[in-house]
Order: sequence, then structure tokens, then C-alpha cells
Amino acid sequence: MSKSGNRVFLLTNDDGPFSEGVQKLGESLRRFGRVVTVVPHQEMSGSSHALTLNRPLQLNEIEPDFYIVDGTPADCTYLGLFHILKEDRPDVVVSGVNKGYNMGEDVIYSGTVAGAMEGFFHDISGVALSAKNLQNLPAILDHFSNLFPRILVMEDKAMLNINYPEGEIRGTVMTRLSSRIYPGNVEPCRQSRNQQALWIGGVPPAWSDRPGTDIVEVLNGFVSVTPLQPDLTDFKEMEKVETCLKI
Repeated sequence: MSKSGNRVFLLTNDDGPFSEGVQKLGESLRRFGRVVTVVPHQEMSGSSHALTLNRPLQLNEIEPDFYIVDGTPADCTYLGLFHILKEDRPDVVVSGVNKGYNMGEDVIYSGTVAGAMEGFFHDISGVALSAKNLQNLPAILDHFSNLFPRILVMEDKAMLNINYPEGEIRGTVMTRLSSRIYPGNVEPCRQSRNQQALWIGGVPPAWSDRPGTDIVEVLNGFVSVTPLQPDLTDFKEMEKVETCLKI
């Protein structure tokens, strides 16, 4: 709990300040304590965990406890922790609600996940929330309002990646990451003065259908909760690699 004795939450996203997801989530979280929102000045989807180190950042408070940063979601969380709330450490960093799933390999690219993970790097629980779209946002917020108090009383710090299904919510399940493969695709386009530019992506991904994974459960109507960790070590391969590298 913060020094003030009251709950304080740091809220961010990668969809920018005008996202309905972050605005409505902030309203919902205020029943539990003070909410300080720090978000990028524009959409930063796919920014991963980038920190802006090659230039100073601009921070603007557009209304009380609502800040805009000309940087990434990780920048936003960092400024929130070590500038805005440096004297009042937040209890949880929440990121979202993102418009678009963050499952499988997407968590590596996701600015939404990075915003929450930056808090976890500094020993604060992080929660990332995503959905395919926000058509059932009231149901999402209602569900998370029931789940959030349980997160607050967890003894250990956690990094939780939560994805919501479309339509009716059938329940909540613990999952592991699926696999989401994007076919390689580059589309040429023209800019001014006939300069050629290149779009990356634009092709729908292919999902793995392994049981117990986030995508399978979400498509079946369940809320997927996947605990994440920053340690990317492949422990199963360590012995094999060590054997191969012996001289």
C-alpha cells in the first residue's frame, strides 16, 4: 500500500489517451482507490518494451491525475513510477483495456503487456487487459471489478496477462500462451514524390489450437489469465546447448 495509506494504481495503455478502454477502466478502478493515468500521446501498438533513451520526454497533465507522454507505454510506466508517483509507490500497474488480443507470441510485441511488465520489473504487480474489441466492455469491466480485489490481496507480486472473449463470459480459466504465427508479408506503397515505402504485415495470423492455451479458451468464451515472467531462459535446452558448445 502507498505511503498515504490509501490504494494507488498506475494505469497505462498503448492505444493512446482517447481510448474508451483506458477511460472506462480508470472510472471502474476508482472505486478501489486513487488512479493515476499515464498514457502515450498516440497509439503505440507493437512498441514492445522500448524505452526512449535518445531524447527527452514531454509529460503533460491534461486533467488531474491524467498525463500524456510522447513516448512508449514502458516510458509511461517508468515516468509514473519514478517521477509522478516517486513519493507514493502504486500498489498495482494496470494496462488496457487494449482493443485487440495479446496472446501467444503477441506478448513479445505488445505495448500493453510491456506497460504492465515495467511495473513488475520494479517489484509491483502488473496486469494487462485485452479484448478483440470493446463491444462488451461493460461485461469486461464488471468481471474485472470482481477479479481485481483478489489480485490486491495476493501475497506475491505477479504479472498477469488477461484476455477477454467476445460476447458472453462463460468463466475464468488459467492458461498458458498459445502460438500465433504471422505469415511473412511486405506490401510496397507510394509516398510523396514517388518514393517507395513498405508496409509490414497485413495478413491474418494462424493460431495454434493446443488445449489449455489462451486462444483456445478465449474462443470458447472464457476469460484467459496467463501469469508471465521476464525470464526467457529455455531451461529444457540448457543441457543440450552446453553439450554442443563444449570444446
